[in-house]
Amino acid sequence: MKKLLWVLIILSLIVLTLGSVWGKPNFDYKKIKPLRWMDPFRNPITFQEYNNSREFARGLEARLIYAGNKGNMPICIIINTNLQPQIQTKFSVYLADLEAEGYNVNIYTANNDGDEVALKNLLISEWNARQIVGAILIGDLAVPWYEMTEPESWGGANVQFPIDLFYMDLNGLWSDADADGLYDNHQDGSGSMQADIWVGRLLAKNLTYHSASERVMMDNYFDKNHRYRTGELRLEDKALAYLDNDWCCYGWESEVAMAYPATTAVTDIYQTNRADYMQRVRQSTNNRYENLLITSHSSPWAHYLVSGDGNYQLFYNYEIEDIDVQVLFYNLFACSNCRYVEDDDMGDWYIFQSTYGLISLGSTKTGSMLCFYDYYTPLGDGATFGDAFLSWCKNDIETCAGEESRAWFYGMTLLGDPTLTLSRFMADHTGDANQDGIIDINDVLFLINYLYKGGPVPDPLRLGDPTANCVVDVSDVLYLINYLFKSGLKPGIGCA
Repeated sequence: MKKLLWVLIILSLIVLTLGSVWGKPNFDYKKIKPLRWMDPFRNPITFQEYNNSREFARGLEARLIYAGNKGNMPICIIINTNLQPQIQTKFSVYLADLEAEGYNVNIYTANNDGDEVALKNLLISEWNARQIVGAILIGDLAVPWYEMTEPESWGGANVQFPIDLFYMDLNGLWSDADADGLYDNHQDGSGSMQADIWVGRLLAKNLTYHSASERVMMDNYFDKNHRYRTGELRLEDKALAYLDNDWCCYGWESEVAMAYPATTAVTDIYQTNRADYMQRVRQSTNNRYENLLITSHSSPWAHYLVSGDGNYQLFYNYEIEDIDVQVLFYNLFACSNCRYVEDDDMGDWYIFQSTYGLISLGSTKTGSMLCFYDYYTPLGDGATFGDAFLSWCKNDIETCAGEESRAWFYGMTLLGDPTLTLSRFMADHTGDANQDGIIDINDVLFLINYLYKGGPVPDPLRLGDPTANCVVDVSDVLYLINYLFKSGLKPGIGCA
C-alpha cells in the first residue's frame, strides 16, 4: 500500500512538472482571483463624460491617401486627419519599413466624428476588397464603448469601457438594447463573433506629463520602431514575469517561457514591492528584459504592489519616464492600465516613453488576459504580436474563464504596432560582423579573417553580408570600406 502511495505521489509530481515545462496551466482559470480598481480618489471616466469632454466632427471624412502596390500581406492604416501632416516625415520611414517586410498598405486619413460604425465600415470594405489581416489606428479616432454588469463575485457593478474588439470582429452582431450609445450584447451575425483581424492603436493625445506633445511623442515612437526593426534598438532575448501576491503561485512564468525560454520569475510575496520592481526595470540597472508580464492590482495611473507587511506601495505612471523603464513589450495584467480614454494611462506611457517601449497589451476595464499559453506560444513560433493577440482572442476571449470570460477579457486591447515580432525573428542591419555593437574597421578585419584566414564565422552569418545579396564574400569587405571611409551607402538588411 505504501509503495502504491509513493507511486501515485511521484506520478503527480511528474504531471505537475510536465505541466510547468510545457507551459500549460495545472489549475482552473475560472477560479483566478479577479483584479480590482484600486484608485481611492478617481473613478473611471464614463461614456457620457467622455462624450461631454469632446467636440466631434459632424460626419466621418475618410480619404485614401496611399494605395500600396508592394507586398502580399494587406493591412490598413487610418490616421487622424489633423495629425497626419505633422508626423509625415517619420511615418514615411515606418511605411517603407512595413513594405520592406512584405506588407501591402492602404493609408487613410479620417476625423473623429464619434461614429464607430462609420469607421468600422471602412475596415469592412478593406476586409472584403483586400482581405486585410489587420488595421492600425493612429491618433484621435472613434472609440466604441461597451457596458455590462460584472459577476456578483466581482461586486455586480455596471461598467462602461472602450472595446476595440468591436473593430476586430467584422461580421458579428453588436447591439445596443437601451439605445444609450453603448453596446450591451455581442453575438454571431452574418459570420461569427470571433475576431477577424488584429487591431493596434497609437494614441498619444491624452498624455500630459513631462511636457508631452502628441506630435513629438508620435515621431519618437516611429523612430524607436525603426531602430528596433533595423537592429539598433535591442534588449536581450529574455522576459521578466513579475507576479504580485494574489497571483504569485499559478506558474504563469512557464507560459511566458513558451516565447522566452530565458524568463526570470519574481513570485516571493515578500519580494514583490515598489522598490524591487523599480530596481528590476529601470535602465540604470541594465537588466535588459525585452518583455514584461506584470500582475498587479492597478488603476490607469498606478500599480498597487503589496509589500511584505501587507500594505500597498504605488508605482506611478509619471515614474515610467523618470526612471527610463527598460522594456520593449508589456503584458499588463493590471486593472484598466490600457484604458486609453483616461489622461496619462500607464499602457500608453509604457510605449510612448522616450527611450524604450513599443507594445502594451492590457485591458480598458477591470480584468486582463488569462490562458497566456495561447498568446505566448505563437509569439515564440515567430508570429507578430498582432497575430498572437488575434490567435488568443479566437481561442479564449469567450471561453477561457467560463461565464466570466467577457468580464475578464472584453476590455483587452493592443496599444502599439502589431506588426512587430520578438527580436530574434526581426532582421538585423548587417555590417557588425563581430557583434560588438559598432560598425568599424574591426568588422572589416573580422570579415577578412573569416574569408581568407579561417577565422570565426559571423553569427548569424547575415551580419557579415552588408551588400544584402545573401552571399558573404569580398564584395562585403569592399562595401564596408566604402561605407566607413568614402561615405558609401549604409549596410542593408541581410538575409534571414
